[in-house]
Amino acid sequence: MTTLLMQVSASTSAQLVTLKGTNIPLKQAFEEIRKQTGYIVLYKLELIKKAKPIVLNLYNVPLEEAVKNMLAGQDLDFSIRNKSVIIRKKEDSYLEKIINSFSNIDVRGTVVDSEGSPLPGATIKVKGTTNSIITNAKGEFYLQNVDDKALLVISYLGYESKEIPAAKELGNIQLTIATGELDEVNVIVSTGYQTLPKERATGSFVQIDNNLLNRSVSTDIISRLADVVPGLTFNTVGTNFNNQTQISIRGQSTISSRTDPLIVIDNFPYEGDIKNINPNDVESITILKDAAAASIWGSKAGNGVIVITTKRGRFNGVPKVSLNSNFTVGNKPDLYYLPSISPSTYIDIEKELFAKGFYASREASDNKTSLTPVVELLIAKRDGKISESLADAKIESLKDFDVRNDYERYLYRQNVNQQYSLNLNGGSQYQRYFISAGFDKNLAALKGNDFGRITLNANNTFSLLKNQLSITSQIYYTESSSNQNNNQGLNTTAYNKLYPYARLADNSGNPLPIAFDYRESFTDNIGSKGLLNWEYKPLDELEFANNKTKVSDYRINSNISYKIVPELTLGLYYQYGRNISSGRNNQSENTYYARDLINSYTIANVDGSLTRPIPLGGILDVNNMDVTSHNVRAQANYDKNWGMQHVLTAILGTELSDKHILTNSYRFYGYDDEHASSLPVNYTSNFTSFVNPSIAYLKIPNRDGLSDISDRFLSYYANASYTYNNKYTISASGRIDRSNLFGVNTNQKGVPLYSAGLSWDFASEDFYKASWLPYLKLKLTYGYNGNINKNLSAYTTANYFGDNSYRLPYAIIQNPPNSELRWERVQVTNIGIDFGTKNDVLKGTLEYFLKRGIDLIGNTPYAPQTGISTFTGNTANTKGQGIDVNISTKNINRKIKWNTDFLFSYIDDKVTRYLAKSTNIYNYLNSYSNVPTEGRPLFAIYSFRSVGLNASTGDPQGYLNGEASTDYSGIIAAATSENLVYHGPARPTIYGAVRNTFRYKSFSISANISYRFGYYVRRESINFDNILNGNGGHSDYYLRWQKPGDESSTQIPSLPVSTNANRNTFFAYSSTLVEKGDQIRFQDVNISYDLFKDVLPKLPFSHVQLYIYANNLGIIWKAAKSNLDPDFQTRYSLPPVRTYAAGIKIDF
Repeated sequence: MTTLLMQVSASTSAQLVTLKGTNIPLKQAFEEIRKQTGYIVLYKLELIKKAKPIVLNLYNVPLEEAVKNMLAGQDLDFSIRNKSVIIRKKEDSYLEKIINSFSNIDVRGTVVDSEGSPLPGATIKVKGTTNSIITNAKGEFYLQNVDDKALLVISYLGYESKEIPAAKELGNIQLTIATGELDEVNVIVSTGYQTLPKERATGSFVQIDNNLLNRSVSTDIISRLADVVPGLTFNTVGTNFNNQTQISIRGQSTISSRTDPLIVIDNFPYEGDIKNINPNDVESITILKDAAAASIWGSKAGNGVIVITTKRGRFNGVPKVSLNSNFTVGNKPDLYYLPSISPSTYIDIEKELFAKGFYASREASDNKTSLTPVVELLIAKRDGKISESLADAKIESLKDFDVRNDYERYLYRQNVNQQYSLNLNGGSQYQRYFISAGFDKNLAALKGNDFGRITLNANNTFSLLKNQLSITSQIYYTESSSNQNNNQGLNTTAYNKLYPYARLADNSGNPLPIAFDYRESFTDNIGSKGLLNWEYKPLDELEFANNKTKVSDYRINSNISYKIVPELTLGLYYQYGRNISSGRNNQSENTYYARDLINSYTIANVDGSLTRPIPLGGILDVNNMDVTSHNVRAQANYDKNWGMQHVLTAILGTELSDKHILTNSYRFYGYDDEHASSLPVNYTSNFTSFVNPSIAYLKIPNRDGLSDISDRFLSYYANASYTYNNKYTISASGRIDRSNLFGVNTNQKGVPLYSAGLSWDFASEDFYKASWLPYLKLKLTYGYNGNINKNLSAYTTANYFGDNSYRLPYAIIQNPPNSELRWERVQVTNIGIDFGTKNDVLKGTLEYFLKRGIDLIGNTPYAPQTGISTFTGNTANTKGQGIDVNISTKNINRKIKWNTDFLFSYIDDKVTRYLAKSTNIYNYLNSYSNVPTEGRPLFAIYSFRSVGLNASTGDPQGYLNGEASTDYSGIIAAATSENLVYHGPARPTIYGAVRNTFRYKSFSISANISYRFGYYVRRESINFDNILNGNGGHSDYYLRWQKPGDESSTQIPSLPVSTNANRNTFFAYSSTLVEKGDQIRFQDVNISYDLFKDVLPKLPFSHVQLYIYANNLGIIWKAAKSNLDPDFQTRYSLPPVRTYAAGIKIDF
């Protein structure tokens, strides 16, 4: 029983204490001091918890003597300052320190997860003391002056803590995931130069782990980034198909230079075809979005960076074999998606045009221009070559055919993708390895087109000399082949020169000829003159086509690093890459292309013999490209921890890259594939057309060409970050790039690019009391990224050509000299908040960014007397700002788990300076063209302002001089960029996704809904010139104005009496046809089921996952009233088809 007697017998000013009792808790005694003297006792709770109860018998003793009695026999000491008593841990005496120093040791070790991956930021603490440290980016730690009998407590968020006895060399310390903690527990930022735990990164980044990457199914890696990264979008407008990807990160920061992000694979830039990368070899992807994250890449980072890390083996990992196989089937494209007039209507229009004499000029043409079967029948009926009843009957029968049915039957199929991947990985204490092989086979929707790929990947890492020396080697080899045999110039997606009632085959499936280039009356009698058959049978062309491309791509990557001291590592990295591409299009003598070219140049001699300037045989086109690259990097890495108080990480390095691109193309005439022989031709002489002898200036097409490009970079870079007390982090980065493409003036050869960042773990402050929000981190970064335009040089550049019409070599100046040419710069400011509620029920990131494109490459007017009208240089600027939001919620966390991921992005970018104003109004009106206009986004929708239809004539009306008008030539002539209607951006300004994932035991289902808002599209409609020229057209033809009053129910103009190009132009680009592109899509769904040997002991595998995946499921809602997909409105594109995949993953 505790007894206590306390009396106050002195004034506060006397600082006297009276306290009697037994078994008194120290905390209670301190409280009595405060009451009796007014002095506050300050202490750490963990110190007091270990103190023993005390026995006191004090009567009016001074304060200092009272505290001494209270702490007698305790491992505590005290001091008195300014009305406060400060309790602290008692320090060892000098003698004790000397004695302990002989028994203390320095401890080394590495903290890893269950698969051997390092855990950076893990805490190692000497139990019962404040001596602690955290692991570096490699999971390593070095803890000095530890009692050799001490226990170490190793802890990491989301993992079970572990206690182990101290030892000099602890090796790998393996932690296991805590029960129920299956969320993201080990996020490491990879910049391509270093890895950092996310807690010490100040920049804006998103990491996509292996689970999220494998949620979708595809044979390419880039498509798996869709709808999983805020700020990243796939463009359907203004795309450059020469780019590696059609991706933008946080909008576009350039006008004329490269627009897609830099891709980094295993520490080095990769500029090859991204289809060469097998997704099954990828471990994770990190997206670097702001300057602090990406500026280390200097002049290549202006559009963001995608860092791909491939899979590695595990130290101390048992050999593990994994198999992944899947099968994807896609629907046939909907060839009726784009509305067009029916074959019956097409034929009726042909009959009307024939009656008006429209085809008379074509009929008499010296070019023997082809006429459709209906027109030929009408001519035959007119000329009495066939009876009227028979001609009419044949014409009527043709109305029953729709060529799209034959397209679907003979030219299209369901696309089928097959994917197989097998890998072996493991390791020992001093070595780890990973070996994989992959095979992919894709059958495209167009018959005759396919893609095949074989990938081999092997990497090996040795850790020697007690983990001081690390040697890594890797080889990645890809061989792919593609066939493009179904490319006959037939636009199967909509109306074109092929009449819609054409038949590709008879009822038995035998190929039929169609009217193509020349009239049947001309081609039917050619054979008797000794020429080659001139018929065109599309299905035969599919059979005879032989257009193949083969690509071999390999990268040999090696690095060696040596740990000089625990904090300092020196590394040397090297990569050799080579990409060999060979295209071979063998158009045999059987193909229409070869027969047509041979016949067209054939000369009929007076004696009846034939001379063939283009010899009999095939035509072989060969295109070769050989890209060789060398990358060398030397880098010092410094990583130092001073307990829990200070962490300093820094890198310093230099790198050199050399890329050589050699391309050549050749054409061989009279090619004999069996004997690999060809015949020479005369490229310089003029020849007379066999079809139209009045054309006597034909030259034989020459496809020979050669180019040789060298691209070299020399770079110096540094990066450092310092973290204090696990709360405050400051980072800085700098880089200078020098290139052979840039720089006459020394100060322009290498413009410094740099960044700085700050982060504050606000929730770790003592004054922070919001227990419901235990994680709150603030981030601020600022800096510059760069971009390069490889089409420019500081020197005069010109393209050289073999000969002109005078048979002399010539050159065209591409750009005059520019000694001031320098890198484009992108200034980026990023403000971010990371947060997480208790148990991560709600967590996420909110970021605001501001981007300014400076010194961008643009055109400016130039004095014409110099020989050029515009000058290209660093004359343009842009500005952008936006918001990225990434929020995850745990809605249900019981047996049934329901998680939601919400992604939101907003981007507003515009051109702020561009000196060369376009005077061609069509540059603004042509759909989605890149027309830099100050104050507007780079890609925008403009139109003529429409007033509606004329009530009397049905003509479309616009504004001219402020009044409604049908003077189309006047409206077009008066149009300027200022008086055109500016609707808004052609790219979404708001986009994102909502992904819901449900789990029950081994069953999981994940569904993704994406959205795109804040942009405009221009839909296609009827072109009456096409109708009146007998070329068919849009089905809006049926909605046209036909009588007064129709203007109240339709926006489609009337059919004019004759062609009127300006009328068509005005309507095609009128505001009537502009719609909002806003939409919400049900993008995809993934369903999986997992089986584990732990649950099913008889299972012959350790783990099996069965999964199915469906993509492009449909549009839930859209703002536009038309039936078309807002992103696929033109005759040149069909929307992506719905696909279904099934697969299995097995871990042995």
